[in-house]
Amino acid sequence: MPEKIRVVVNEDRCYLCGGCAGVCPTLAINVSASRWEFFQEKCISCRICISACPVGALSGEPLGVGE
Repeated sequence: MPEKIRVVVNEDRCYLCGGCAGVCPTLAINVSASRWEFFQEKCISCRICISACPVGALSGEPLGVGE
């Protein structure tokens, strides 16, 4: 079973290109012209979004039990 993670964005690096949202199979990320949003309840911890970010703005933090 893969480790459950919370995806976090480094806002200093992110330029809201939407690449992460475009590859997310469960629509757990929403990117608008001014904002990046993450929906933990939809995330399946596949890390595709982290790999897809062209500037390395995303990372995954392990979730504890019950989070």
